[in-house]
Amino acid sequence: MTPAQSIAALDRQIAQHGQDVQLRAAAADPDAAGATVRAFVRGYRPEELGGGVQQGDTLMILSPTHLAAVETIERGDGVTVAGRARYVEVANPVVLNDVVVRIECTVRG
Repeated sequence: MTPAQSIAALDRQIAQHGQDVQLRAAAADPDAAGATVRAFVRGYRPEELGGGVQQGDTLMILSPTHLAAVETIERGDGVTVAGRARYVEVANPVVLNDVVVRIECTVRG
């Protein structure tokens, strides 16, 4: 699978099964609306807890396609999911053939 194919498949899945979230840079005004992007969001399963992942944390998967409006995502950035204000604890890019094909974030708060 090429990086382009991987990103296209992720984009289709997020379009069908994802939800809109608001991203706001940590340095931005807390009252700023931020950028709305589509993401796949779910809670962590009990067997996934540990290694820094805590009960109540959420997995958020973003496509690089949707991050064009944001440019980067990093620890401390604000996220509003289903009306609940949270923040990015960890942002891990997944790379295939030197191309970022998805960003997996642990969201807390």
